[in-house]
Amino acid sequence: MTDGYREQVSRNQLRFATIAQAYAGGQARRLDVELLAEMIRPLAFERALDVATGTAAAAAVAAKVGVRAKIVGVDSSVQMLEQARANDGVSGVQLVVAMVEELPFADDTFDLVMCTRALHHVQRPDIVVAEMARVVRPGGHVIVADNVTGLSGAAHLRFEELQRLRDPGHACTLTERQLIDLLLDNSLDIVEGHRTTSFRPLAEWLDDGGAGPDESAEIRRQLLTLGQIDDDGTFGTTVATEAGEVTGLRQAMSWITTQRTRI
Repeated sequence: MTDGYREQVSRNQLRFATIAQAYAGGQARRLDVELLAEMIRPLAFERALDVATGTAAAAAVAAKVGVRAKIVGVDSSVQMLEQARANDGVSGVQLVVAMVEELPFADDTFDLVMCTRALHHVQRPDIVVAEMARVVRPGGHVIVADNVTGLSGAAHLRFEELQRLRDPGHACTLTERQLIDLLLDNSLDIVEGHRTTSFRPLAEWLDDGGAGPDESAEIRRQLLTLGQIDDDGTFGTTVATEAGEVTGLRQAMSWITTQRTRI
């Protein structure tokens, strides 16, 4: 196995070191806390892990639902975890600096493993999902939530290029089917699934990615042509236009609860 994903880790570390403080509010704003809590609440767990925890918004939800549970959050960015420590809701969460592709935990350690809004930042999501499946106990649960694309072929490649122009920390956006297949390939059986779509104004989306004026102008220009592409009704993020202008994105997310096959 090559470790070319380390280059992406370095890019993410540099980017998140720069935007950690601003990202703290954005991560909490964009996380559907009520839906995540609804998915966690029926699951019995004493030890939970939040992978690529960032500023620990999802870990805070798990800590609130599992009041007596031990919650661990892992992220490769020291600065992001410093921002997490400033959040009162994660005062009882253990925060660990580590690469999510190489989780520093033994097999079968956790009852619940989560990864929310993060897989599109990693070059090898297959490695991350395999690691999550490794550290969850047989019969335990893995929850994954991430942006998904409905585009394919040249349109998908063009949109991914724009994503990286806006945000150098972006790696790849999966389709919902690809996400499900990754989970199934790692003995994670689908228990429950949800779909959400939220509107993100274009200026906010560009600012959150750290795009400068020149990058923003080029992205706006190219998004207009992408907004005219037919995605055949496939569930995924689409470009919103009005009166010939791009107004934002209708950002699609898949939320999936799985259970590790008992072996």
